Amino acid sequence: MKLNKWLSILVVSCSLLIGFTACDDDDNDYGELSLGTPVLTEIAAPTAIATSDVMVSQKDLDEGTIRVMAYGFCYDTSKNPTIYSATVKTLPENGKMEATLTELADNTVYYVRAFATLYPNGVVYSPEVEMTVGVTEPETPSEETPTE
Repeated sequence: MKLNKWLSILVVSCSLLIGFTACDDDDNDYGELSLGTPVLTEIAAPTAIATSDVMVSQKDLDEGTIRVMAYGFCYDTSKNPTIYSATVKTLPENGKMEATLTELADNTVYYVRAFATLYPNGVVYSPEVEMTVGVTEPETPSEETPTE
């Protein structure tokens, strides 16, 4: 009977010790990677230039907690584009990535997000930005002076 009591106390003590030490809020297996909101320039059909900041801590790269398989931009005429929408892949250089979005139509609203595909954790997206391609202003009729 005393043996059962001691075994029970030992099991409960070990469970509490493991429970308190196993969970740590600072433990982040995914690493830190964030993408800046895309900045769009030279917007004229059929292309636009997209740039975005890529922030990765050097510690996460050194420890191998981040394994990026692909970087790029996804865009669509619907909100929240994903990697299954139109995409352009790129490689970051000096903490920035840049790509040319192609096959854009005039007078069309597009939504653009930067993305990074992580192994094995899925896809990280930046905040979305909206752009209108090739807005042409309607022609205003010119006033002609009557001839006499």
